[in-house]
Amino acid sequence: MAMKDVLVPISALGDAGWAAEQAIARYRREPARIHLLNVQRPLPRHVSRFFGSGDLHDFHRDAGMRVLELAIRLLDEAGVPHEDHVLVGNQAETIVQFAEEHKCEVVLEAQSGGMLAIFGLGSIGSQVRHLMQAHAAASHSGASSTT
Repeated sequence: MAMKDVLVPISALGDAGWAAEQAIARYRREPARIHLLNVQRPLPRHVSRFFGSGDLHDFHRDAGMRVLELAIRLLDEAGVPHEDHVLVGNQAETIVQFAEEHKCEVVLEAQSGGMLAIFGLGSIGSQVRHLMQAHAAASHSGASSTT
């Protein structure tokens, strides 16, 4: 049986401790390949045009690794192997795309109710859930999804 891939998206510094706890608990239940992911928003074009692509890549990578730093340390201390990823784009869309490409189970914070969640707005977790449901519905109906 192949090892499962588990995606643990971390969008803010305050999420890293909780996310690490979830990843460690998940790994303890059933060893899996853990992917920590931070998605950086692209800089506005009027700012990014003053930087070379290598400088932008380094800027985003450094900012993303700062967000992942606590989770990385906690997983390392717990002996949980992981892969760390920093991508640039729309947070929810990029998380869903990564999960689909790598066939990952996604660990998200508890769902909060409310009108914003119904429309896929609000927290990144509720946006990801909304997009995943939409992608699943499209694939079950035979429609092709575009990303």
